Amino acid sequence: MNKFFSVVTAGILLMSACKEQTPTGLILEQLVSIDTSYVTATPETPQSKTVLIEELTGVACTNCRPGTELLKQMEDQNPGRIITTAIHSGFLTTPPAGAVYDFRNADADALRLFFNEGDPGKPGATFDRVKVNINGNDIYFIGKGQTGSDWIATLPTRLSKATPVNIHLTSDYSTAENQSIIKVKLAFTSDVTDQLALTLYVLEDGKKDIQEDNVLGEIHDYEFNHVLKKIITPVGGELILDSLATKVAGRVLEKSVIYKPETSGINGLVPEKTRIIAIVHKTGTSKEVLHAAEVHLK
Repeated sequence: MNKFFSVVTAGILLMSACKEQTPTGLILEQLVSIDTSYVTATPETPQSKTVLIEELTGVACTNCRPGTELLKQMEDQNPGRIITTAIHSGFLTTPPAGAVYDFRNADADALRLFFNEGDPGKPGATFDRVKVNINGNDIYFIGKGQTGSDWIATLPTRLSKATPVNIHLTSDYSTAENQSIIKVKLAFTSDVTDQLALTLYVLEDGKKDIQEDNVLGEIHDYEFNHVLKKIITPVGGELILDSLATKVAGRVLEKSVIYKPETSGINGLVPEKTRIIAIVHKTGTSKEVLHAAEVHLK
């Protein structure tokens, strides 16, 4: 069994993670992690793949409510198979007069810029970070359009994919210390030669505020869910067993990360309404998400 302990600053992590350029202004906390890697004689049975949908949205986007509702329908029709992340970044995200919260943050901006597509139209969504050809252009963020037909057409292909790695995710939150020990266990069920990375998101649910809408006007009690509030790892992820050319079936990586959420201020997190998302994805030319998992922070 190979075990090592690392305390690294954000700058070091960015150098050791994938070679994507991190946008100016992204500030990452110190990451404290304990990693253990070993190989089991019998690989685990593969889990059903979970699809990650990352949506660009905004409180001033008058067409975004139907997009969010369509994604919710997709989740309801495929229970436990879809995780949606709402990225409030770029244009149409400035809170309207009278709003309580501001869902914008530096990590959301960094994630939008990570895809190198500028400031795409809203609502727009990327499915497992796989480019789709729309009108002759290969793009990550697909516009919903009037009917959402491109979103609807893209989902079945991603749901049909198998994942070569299982994710087991837990969060042990201490109210007294306002601190969580997040444990991620990655168990490879088939051989993988691609370079992979792990990204950890913090999402918050249940915030009611103003959403502008082209049909209903200002909705003053609109409920915002799965809002991206923090990226615990570097935006491009932390490399997974990068010293191994092949992650063989039966290889296991166990990682424990200490996370202290920011709970103060009007935009502070409510631990009971917060979720942690673990994402395993490729690095480099392809950013494809192989699998994702979620757990409540508390």
